[in-house]
Amino acid sequence: MIDSHCHLNFESLSKDISNIIKRCKKNGVTHLLSINTRPKDFESHLELIKDYNNIYISYGIHPEYIDNESKLSFLEIEKIIENPKLIAFGETGLDFYHSIKYKQKQIDIFEAHIEASKIYNLPLIIHQRNSEEEIVKVINKFKNDNLKLVFHCFTGSKKLLNYCIENQFYISLSGIITFKNANTLREIIRNVSLDHLLIETDSPYLAPVPMRGKSNEPSYVKYTGEYLAEFYSMTKDSFFELTDNNFYKLFSRAKRDN
Repeated sequence: MIDSHCHLNFESLSKDISNIIKRCKKNGVTHLLSINTRPKDFESHLELIKDYNNIYISYGIHPEYIDNESKLSFLEIEKIIENPKLIAFGETGLDFYHSIKYKQKQIDIFEAHIEASKIYNLPLIIHQRNSEEEIVKVINKFKNDNLKLVFHCFTGSKKLLNYCIENQFYISLSGIITFKNANTLREIIRNVSLDHLLIETDSPYLAPVPMRGKSNEPSYVKYTGEYLAEFYSMTKDSFFELTDNNFYKLFSRAKRDN
């Protein structure tokens, strides 16, 4: 199985990465996509994972970190784009939960990520919080460009899920789906397109049941996957094969046999 979204360069994970990878192997987690959230961290992030053939990386600016000085540099992208570990842009998107101070700047940077996705043919990893209407409005400006994207850690409305289904966008489910208070989300994703479904940890956050309350790590994607296999009335093996295949369809630069 694959953890399609984790943050290995965050201190709680980076300081124990060798043991984390061992626990991934023990739990049957074969590949990881580690998400970069600040361009200035990319080189050190890459250095952290360079010796692990089964770990990939993205490049982007998380919307929470955007201010008036933020810029997605295409010059910097040109320097790194040939690196085979780089398989996606993001995470990007819009987050108006904490503040709308830099709302327009978030939109501008989001659109820049979309342009990079089009130019370099790499998929987008989208973060959405309190911004469904605005995110859809931005994406609709580019709908004729055959965008490849995933709404990570999906907690959106039924309307947003239907929008993803209609446009063959992917969604990724995290440990939130296992939480006792996630009944509404479970009802919403009951009719998801299984051919466009990924699983993730978003570690070190959102540890799934039975690990809730602990610092999350990529090996725990097993518990989210097992929960969803039962939820969708599938065998574990079939569900993990399905979500692995979906990962490689979306992140086509990733290699299966690492």
